[in-house]
Amino acid sequence: MPPDQLPDFSIAKLASGVAGALVSMRFLQGTWPEKFTMAVGGAALSYYGTTYVAGWLSMETAEGLVGFLIGLFGMAIVSKGYEVIQMIDAKQVAADAWAWVTRKWRA
Repeated sequence: MPPDQLPDFSIAKLASGVAGALVSMRFLQGTWPEKFTMAVGGAALSYYGTTYVAGWLSMETAEGLVGFLIGLFGMAIVSKGYEVIQMIDAKQVAADAWAWVTRKWRA
């Protein structure tokens, strides 16, 4: 499928991605608005990525399963990424980066 052409709308792909995101939501940390936003993101990732990933895995006949798994694991990966971003001390990272740049320019 050409990259400029979106896949046809499919309730089955959408439902499998939403189901995967909802199952994943049970095991994630965060407030309900955060979980809802991650579920919508997981479902969207699943809906738009299912056709391409199923083709890459040569599983065109199992798009429902592929969509479910993308919704399930895609949301979990995004959740962990969000947790890591919350733990980062941006001021310290910026100070360390600036110190590294100044050391490199002096050498």
